[in-house]
Amino acid sequence: MTTIADLPEIDFGAADYLAAPLPTLAGFAERFKLGRSSRGIEIFDYDLCRDTILNRAFGTGHPRLMNVLGLPEGPALNYKRRSISFHNRGETRRRLRVPLTTLMGPEGSERFRTDIRGVVRKTFAEIATDRPVDLIHDLCDRIPSRVYCYWINAPMEDADFVSRTSHIVQQVHTRNPETTAEVTQGFENLLEYVDERIVLARQNPGDDLLSDLIRATDAGHLSPDELRNWVVKLAEANTDNSSHQIAIAVIELASRPEIWAALGADPSLVPQALREVMRYHPRSLSTSRETLEDVVMDGVPIPKGEAIFPNIGAAHWNPNYFPDPAKFDIHRPDKPAHLNFGGGIFSCIGRFAVTIEIEEVIAHMVVHFPNLKITRSAFSHSPMFTSVTELKAVLNG
Repeated sequence: MTTIADLPEIDFGAADYLAAPLPTLAGFAERFKLGRSSRGIEIFDYDLCRDTILNRAFGTGHPRLMNVLGLPEGPALNYKRRSISFHNRGETRRRLRVPLTTLMGPEGSERFRTDIRGVVRKTFAEIATDRPVDLIHDLCDRIPSRVYCYWINAPMEDADFVSRTSHIVQQVHTRNPETTAEVTQGFENLLEYVDERIVLARQNPGDDLLSDLIRATDAGHLSPDELRNWVVKLAEANTDNSSHQIAIAVIELASRPEIWAALGADPSLVPQALREVMRYHPRSLSTSRETLEDVVMDGVPIPKGEAIFPNIGAAHWNPNYFPDPAKFDIHRPDKPAHLNFGGGIFSCIGRFAVTIEIEEVIAHMVVHFPNLKITRSAFSHSPMFTSVTELKAVLNG
């Protein structure tokens, strides 16, 4: 019988992974379905990744992550313990999701599209078009943080704080205790900010997402603590991840002039082009789970309490599911679906709104800046994420 100790050992610090992570993951996926690393069990097969995300035998790996990080007792850890991230499958997680999935499902998110488009246009109006600009600072960070401010009826001037703080607290996923003090302070700052916004929204309710959540709370669907945690969670998860996904999309599409031109001639192609971006170069390279019971995966017994990591990048580059995976093809069939947003009760609550944000950015750019020229760009890749570390461009290149 194959045991965990028999699985191939993966080193995410190896030169081949750091130089070309996605082809390296594809090579793993072609040779084996499971591996092991210093962080736990690694999954490289698409079906096993998807099953692990959906299967009730697997729960969130967030409590273990907080232990690895060593988050101290206090407001930040208390927030984490009470937020949806700490709740495994079951009635509590389902109940917590219901108000948000109602407000931010496909139809609920579409009601934001016009206003998101307005945020996009306003943001581009502030960007110089005739010289190199830092698109991470001027565009990618500002769009999701400004959309968040719109959701909670906050001044747009708060967007820089929201963006900066989201980047800080998302460092929890680095699993690096050296970030603990900064992450803890970031969460405390965000909690204080959200408490202030909730007080103001109660004094002056409107037609925004925060007011809707307050009304859901008053109707008994959320407790005041759960309301607060969701408003913090939206800032924590949305801004950092969305910023990098926007940047990835700009780089992957604008670096292919024929595709950029095709999208400009027919912006209706933008949604399918973005599906391929998220397949070809996902923001989330893996996600974390923990076994809630003893399981057997691909013939390997895995005990309860084991850390499991579905490698989304490997699944997306597995030629058994995506033929010629290294080819960037915006006309690729939409099945199987990309796994960027998880699935089932662990699916990203804001996935529809985030997709709208990216669609509106790209649709605006391909029409108004057909000659956009990227002058400098760079990625970094951890086992968990793709990050864009540099993106400079001339909009009217």
